[in-house]
Amino acid sequence: MGLAWGVGYYLTVFLFDKYKEDSAPLLKFFIGIFISSWVGAKLFFLLFSAQHKIYQYIYANYFWLGGGFVFYGGLIFGLIFYLIYSLGLKKFDFKKSFLLMPGLIFGHAIGRIGCFMTGCCYGVQCDLPWAVQMNGEFRHPVQLYEAFSLIILGYFSLKWIKDKKSNLNVITNYVLIYSTIRFLIEFFRGDEIRGVFWLSFSTSQFISIGLMVLAILSKKIFNKKN
Repeated sequence: MGLAWGVGYYLTVFLFDKYKEDSAPLLKFFIGIFISSWVGAKLFFLLFSAQHKIYQYIYANYFWLGGGFVFYGGLIFGLIFYLIYSLGLKKFDFKKSFLLMPGLIFGHAIGRIGCFMTGCCYGVQCDLPWAVQMNGEFRHPVQLYEAFSLIILGYFSLKWIKDKKSNLNVITNYVLIYSTIRFLIEFFRGDEIRGVFWLSFSTSQFISIGLMVLAILSKKIFNKKN
């Protein structure tokens, strides 16, 4: 977790300096993002994964200071903080949002490798040559599927920035591509603690569908205006 946030922060500072933007305000901004994302990831876990243990987790220090995160919860709460911080309080130039994407993506990739190393967020049983033994079965290494996909997406995000794609384009590309990746990977997840609901779709798949629609609509509105 520390490595993921550290790489995300210093990569963002590097990009701000490279493109001659002021990186001085980033530390306070990242602290706010860290706290809001941590709270959001924990709350989503309590709402969608804790099930009958919710009250046990709420009052346990080991939960708030240890494992048990939902990425989309962190992303949504971090986004809420970011919109308030940038558009409401005017503490950050919203037009520089695209420079935050690579740090988010590569940091997330490192986080998924951490999931693989601790054995959480594991896949369904399979007999493929690259299956890994986890939780008593040979399973899809879904954590590595996602990490590898994020590394590729991170590479393209750097390319979009270099090619001077618009701020909205970089953001919507990330949202659309990641939500699609996540929707597909969820079919190979075997940890039902993440929450499985209607039509055997998980919580994250419903959120992914919503983000896909939002990204597509944003692209259409942006293209009409331009």
